[in-house]
This record gives sequence, C-alpha cells and structure tokens, in this order.
Amino acid sequence: MDRHLVPVRPTLFAERSCPHCGAGAPEALGVVVPGVHVLGDYRCRSCGYAFLHDLPVGFAVDHDVAIGREDGALHDTKQAEGWVWGPLLEGFRNPSDREVRVERRVLRPAKRVVILNTLDFLYGHVLLKLWNAQYYLDEHKDLGLVLILPKSFAWMVPEGTAEVWEVDLRLGEAHGWYRSIDRFVQERLGEYDEVYFGKGYAHPDKSTIDIRRFCGVEPFDLERFDTAPRHITFVLRDDRLWYRSRMMRFAHRVFRRLGLQGLLGTLFIADQERLARATLRRIRRRYPDAQATFVGLGDAGAERDGVKDLRTRRMSVEVELAWCRAYAASQFVIGVHGSNMLLPTALAGGCIEVLPYDRYRNIVQDVAVRQRDVMQLFLYRFVDEYASPAAVARHAISMFADHRVFHRNNRINIY
Repeated sequence: MDRHLVPVRPTLFAERSCPHCGAGAPEALGVVVPGVHVLGDYRCRSCGYAFLHDLPVGFAVDHDVAIGREDGALHDTKQAEGWVWGPLLEGFRNPSDREVRVERRVLRPAKRVVILNTLDFLYGHVLLKLWNAQYYLDEHKDLGLVLILPKSFAWMVPEGTAEVWEVDLRLGEAHGWYRSIDRFVQERLGEYDEVYFGKGYAHPDKSTIDIRRFCGVEPFDLERFDTAPRHITFVLRDDRLWYRSRMMRFAHRVFRRLGLQGLLGTLFIADQERLARATLRRIRRRYPDAQATFVGLGDAGAERDGVKDLRTRRMSVEVELAWCRAYAASQFVIGVHGSNMLLPTALAGGCIEVLPYDRYRNIVQDVAVRQRDVMQLFLYRFVDEYASPAAVARHAISMFADHRVFHRNNRINIY
C-alpha cells in the first residue's frame, strides 16, 4: 500500500503500541475526527487500557501523541512541542457541544475515497496541507478525493475533487474539540466501501505544485523575466512588521503589552510603508519604469508614486484573485517572513524576504520555491530583520540587472 495513505475502513491503521504497558497490535475500535487531529481509537489486548492515538496525518506524522480514554493522561514519547499537544489535550478534556456547520458538496460520487483533512488554526498550515491534494488527485485516480477544509478556502478546491466538506469555523477556532464535526464525519464514513486518510504533509515539496490548479492563475513566466514589464509586489501585513531598527521593534512590543496598540500601532505600520516606498524609490533610480503593487491585510493608502494599493481588511474571492494576479505579474515579491508569502512566491518569479531572527528555524517554510537547481540561490533572497531600504533595493536591482547572465550561465551554457 502507498505509504502516503492511512487506512481507516474496512481495516483501521493499528501500527501503535499501548502507551500503558507497551504491548503492540491493539484492538482498533474506530477513528475520531474532532477538528484538526485525526485519532485512532484503540484498546490494548494485553492490559485493556483504552486510548486515543494520533494517526500519522498532518503534523502528527512526526509529532503524534496518545491520550488515555479514561484517565485523560497524555502520552508523548516523541517529546512533541506544546503547541502540538496542548490544544489537543485541552480540547479532549473540555470538548465543545457547539454545532459547527459543515456543508457537504458532492462533485463526483465515489465509494473508495481518500480524505484530506486540511483544518488548522494557521493560514499557512491549511494552505500547505491543501497542496497535498495534487498528489492524491494524480497518483490515486482510483480513489475519490474528499477535502475537509475551512469555508474560507473553498475557492481553492482543485478540479477533480470528489467531495468537499466545508467547515464554517474561523481559523483561530479550529483547535477545539468539536463533537459536531466528529459526528458529521462518522455519519459520512459509513457511506463508503473503502476509506483512507491522506497524510497531508505539513511541508510538501512546493516545487512540484501546479498553483494554477488551486487558484486558476498562471504563474509568472520565468522565460520572460528579462522582457516582461518590471513589476514588484510588496506584501505588507499589519501584525508582523518590517522594522527599521531593534529599538523600533522593542518599542512596538512595549506599546502592545501596555494595550496601546490601537492608539500608537498605526505609527509603526506607517513606518513599514515608508520603508517599502523608500525601497521602491531606490529601485526606480536604476529602473524608472518599475511598477509596484501593495497587498496585505491592512488599510489601503491614497494612490501615489505609481503604486497600485490593493490592501484591504475585507477579504473576498475577488480580492484573493486580484492579489494572485499581482503576484503573477511580478518578477519577485518583497515581504516579511510568514504564511503571507506562500501564495506570492508560488506565483511570482522569486522573492526578497525580510527574515526576523526568531524565525531562522522556519526559514524557507513559507517560500514556494519553483526552482530545483542553482536558480534558487539567485531568485530567492533573504535579508536581515532590520534591513534598510538600500540593502533590499540592492538585491532587487541585482535581480533585474544580473538575471540574463546568471540564467545563461546556469541554464543554457551547461551540459
């Protein structure tokens, strides 16, 4: 069987050991799906201990934990981080009776299915899990793909999907233990002859993803890097800023702790915009024809300096697509590290990313690298957390000016 599939029906995955006595081959009773996690329900044949254990799905591929059914004890032999098991344990101990609306859309009836659960509390996590859909659509045409996803991601369902289960939850609420979601899943499972869960890796190989299948927008044509109109998209977010100095970042954090974010936070947001515009001015000294777009969750400013400002606080499918078209028209995007860079880098030719010091361990996780050779090093740049507009502009100018030679030397004049 494909190692990327986790069997559920008619036979449940049972490659688990009893967390109480260590005995293997427990009795597999069923599956529990209260939200983000997909858990197997087991009972030890040796000591009788009843427990739930993460199936190897999503982050639980590497960070699975078990919970005693009756004693509520957490069993974590792999020393998973608290953000993985904390919300799960809290949810198990305090399950919600809230009736979460789940809308089922059957696009192509199937009796043998693979279910991909993309629910998560972070935007980037959902998107990365969703991109696993391409593998199951291409490599398992004999199975109907069933997507469990937040309603706000319904616009990205790829063609060929058999069913969509749209969960009407805000991302921040996804970590709860919802009896209604589990009840919905249990009712559906009985309708199929054969069921698998897709592992839904948290970090799929992004270079293989055909982003057109998810958003319908053609990515930037790298063969036109030197001939297409010069365009840059700045991805500006209000909740993680590009700071000009350590002191600015420190001051912003102090104001937030004092509850002054609403009053003074706009000052730091405005300074981020000044950094972006200063960068663009420096680029235009060399390339006066360079066009730019601002995107991100925030308040759009007045149209000036030839910048198209698409920032907004009211998201819609139309806004998502307008942003995607801006990325796809860009030789590269510029922004601070975060999940906000996933779609931009999937569609643009490359990026310049401002990387905060506390995100070094997460480097490249948010970059949908389209290249698999040395072109990666040219097209994807990372700069210091407090990089100046001059430093960022130097990279941008180099990417415009040096691409032709770099491409010739590393793509054309080679064996």
